[in-house]
Amino acid sequence: MSNWEETALPCPCGKSSDAYAINSEGDGHCFSCGEHFFNSEKDVITTLTGDDITKDFYPNRGLSKNTLEYYNVVTKFKDGVPKQTGYSYPNGAVKIRNLESKSKSDRFFSEGPMSDATLFGMNKFDKNSRDSITITEGEVDALSISQVTGSTTAAVSVRSASSAKQDCIREYDYVNSFKKIILCFDNDDAGTTAMKQVSSLFDFKKVYICKLVKHKDANAYLVAEEDTELFKAWRGAKRYTPDNIISSFNEIEKSLEESKENLIATYPFKGLNDNLWGLFRGEVVVLKGASGIGKTEIFRAMEHHILKTTNSPIGLLHLEEDNGTTVKAIATYELQQPVIIPDSIISNVEVLNAYKRAVNGDDSRIYIHSSFDVENEEEFVDNIRFLVSACGCEVIFFDHITWLATGGNNDDERKKLDRISQKLKLLAKELRFCLVMISHTNDDGKTRGSRNIVNVANTIIHMHRDTTAESLTERKRTYLTIEKARLGGRTGPIGYVQFDSTTHTLKDEPDEGPLS
Repeated sequence: MSNWEETALPCPCGKSSDAYAINSEGDGHCFSCGEHFFNSEKDVITTLTGDDITKDFYPNRGLSKNTLEYYNVVTKFKDGVPKQTGYSYPNGAVKIRNLESKSKSDRFFSEGPMSDATLFGMNKFDKNSRDSITITEGEVDALSISQVTGSTTAAVSVRSASSAKQDCIREYDYVNSFKKIILCFDNDDAGTTAMKQVSSLFDFKKVYICKLVKHKDANAYLVAEEDTELFKAWRGAKRYTPDNIISSFNEIEKSLEESKENLIATYPFKGLNDNLWGLFRGEVVVLKGASGIGKTEIFRAMEHHILKTTNSPIGLLHLEEDNGTTVKAIATYELQQPVIIPDSIISNVEVLNAYKRAVNGDDSRIYIHSSFDVENEEEFVDNIRFLVSACGCEVIFFDHITWLATGGNNDDERKKLDRISQKLKLLAKELRFCLVMISHTNDDGKTRGSRNIVNVANTIIHMHRDTTAESLTERKRTYLTIEKARLGGRTGPIGYVQFDSTTHTLKDEPDEGPLS
């Protein structure tokens, strides 16, 4: 779309207050959610009705009647002349094409809840019912792929290139259920952008690219009677490779510019910040220490600090606590009152209001996820990918990685943690988010289960607290030692943080008040 006449409008989808624009043709587009809204008030784009209107499956554009009938693509005829073709979406919305239109402005319009539609054709294939799913940029392209492959792939379409990522996010579980995800988008700039956006949502080892060279889109092959060439292109789809190799001076210059944006947030404690400078994109930070010394409390202080000092969304994976406890912990730091203790007098209404203040009224700042299947490694990693790629989380807090290797023998536990820690490291580097995770240590001070956990880490912070000290003040002190630091950061002991028993929070300043 072009020639925007009205901009900075609220989106009809309700997700944005200023990202919607309307062009000279009356069509709208939201640059936040990617939704298209076709102008339904144009006189020329009304659905044909009347006794002289007939319906049938109309073979055209190289598509057979069987293919059209399978996808329920119906054409309306007037006096025997085909006029309009309707592409029905699973939610009941219909995108209608005016077959005689010469103008792009009135070629398409829609009926029904198109803003709630997602993938055309997905109602024709159950989850994981084929070896692969092929996603195209247009309905006729999905029909074309289905026809040349003999329906051996689940051929579906997004509504448009600009909505492609959002459509796939909304149907993430469905798409991800297939072993192979083949992207067959248009051979243009918009298609390339959409391909990169959608591919980032899924494990790149599952994503394949059907590269169209001879024609712009899949249906153009059928129109040119080159069905075999399209099948060869589809069959020759190559595994997607992220853009992670640079060489030219322009790429080098761009990488230097990107490095300025690598800092996501700072630490809430001066000692850590002075020595580590903050949390960075692509970084894996490991906090390690014995069980029960307060590692989760460090997480809570960091999470609240990021909420108050940045606009970055964060994902919380606190596998050992319920969601209510996680919310109460955030409210505790916001109110500086011990909300989290069992005998707290703070009401749920006050807790909710404090949580809302912590996120500045934006419910997309925190994504809490605690229902992972810890036995399924791929599903676990995919869920983290979803939090980053789909939800926009820039920092993921994972408490704790040792939880993923329970129930097996020592060798099985080590191998599983080796694999998962390596996958998480590669994921952080690929998607450029910061992963902060906790690992328990054994009696020798080494990470429990796998040494690979510390090997993949850019930064390692060791925590120690004497839980049996005679002095209560000493028992409330957690000593921090930087064992490994990225960017040439300084290592060694950096002092301690103190638990404030009045507010139930960690403080940078020593708590020398009355013992309690």
